[in-house]
Amino acid sequence: MDPKDVQLRNFDRPVQAVALSPEYKSDRAYLSGGQAGNLILTIGGQVGRSANATTISTAAAASGWLGSLGLGANTGTDKVLHSGEGIISTIKWSLSGRYVLWVNEQGIKVMRSNLHLESADAGFEWKRMSHRDKPNRDGWDEMAGVWKARAEWVDRDNLEIDEDSTTVSLKPKVTNGKPPGLSKPTTKKGKHEEVVVGWGDTVWLFRVYPGGVGTGKEAGERKIGRVEVITM
Repeated sequence: MDPKDVQLRNFDRPVQAVALSPEYKSDRAYLSGGQAGNLILTIGGQVGRSANATTISTAAAASGWLGSLGLGANTGTDKVLHSGEGIISTIKWSLSGRYVLWVNEQGIKVMRSNLHLESADAGFEWKRMSHRDKPNRDGWDEMAGVWKARAEWVDRDNLEIDEDSTTVSLKPKVTNGKPPGLSKPTTKKGKHEEVVVGWGDTVWLFRVYPGGVGTGKEAGERKIGRVEVITM
């Protein structure tokens, strides 16, 4: 709302996706990625200041345009969570904040975030839960880094069936005169979450199930969770 609240951060390479933590007001964290191929977690940084990311080289920091303005002092921290699989085009936190989905040139991935972790789940933060390869079809190798994937986490409790048409469709409910996007998501503990991803000529539905204590041969072992994937 005010220019003095803006933070400018230089990552040295073009950034194509940014996603604020659902708890940004308190944790000042966000994820970003782009042509460098790094999924980066940034925490902190002073508002009203410009800074170079701590992930870029010392030489780049010294010669960067922020440094030439005398604004290159590093504030905040940056951590690479994943890298080496090409351009990152999309990053999306789940409605509960427990999961993060991102898309790079190789495929679609889901990880557990650091939010709402129980004490028994310590160590699961930022651990990858699933990977889905891009389709092995003509054109995909050339276009995977160009097509920007679109991802939307879906709350089925906030959807209703419209049976007035010949085909069944989903439309958002309006509660108290407000569209659902204006109210805080209320994803129940233990309930799976769903995300729809459209990328190129293909659509995927991911169902992400929470972890728990294993059974059978894995009895007593804590599990991070599982992901079911449907290609449409």
